[in-house]
Amino acid sequence: MDSAREHPTETTAQEPRIVVVDPTERTPSDRSMVELLRAIGTETATLVRKEAELARQEMIQAVTARLMAAGAAAAAGLMGLFVLAFLALAAAAALDNVMRPWASRLIVAGGFMLIAAAAGLVTLRKIKRPPMKPEETVRTVREDVEWAKAQLKR
Repeated sequence: MDSAREHPTETTAQEPRIVVVDPTERTPSDRSMVELLRAIGTETATLVRKEAELARQEMIQAVTARLMAAGAAAAAGLMGLFVLAFLALAAAAALDNVMRPWASRLIVAGGFMLIAAAAGLVTLRKIKRPPMKPEETVRTVREDVEWAKAQLKR
């Protein structure tokens, strides 16, 4: 094995480093007030555009989710109507053997009313999710405002 690898020599002095500085490149402390204000204006405009785009995307997602839920509810409702119609006919015919025909129809109609109420409650729960308020955008805008205030206090 190589003896230099086994016992590295210790050096206390650091090797000198060469730093190349471009004289045309300016550090943030060298920028003029006009340049700083121009940069803040440009960055603020970009930030506002990005926040508006985020809000638009969140709203599109919320509306799309609701439209998909509405389409699924419509399809389920249509099929459910066919099932309920045949079940209602069968139930009414079965109850005709026990009571007068008009009473059996009232009982079947009451059953329909209970089913409609349950479907309405399920629909209300689905419509409330996801929220229509663009929560992510509101949160990021608040963070941006706090950041901007902190930058102005410097």
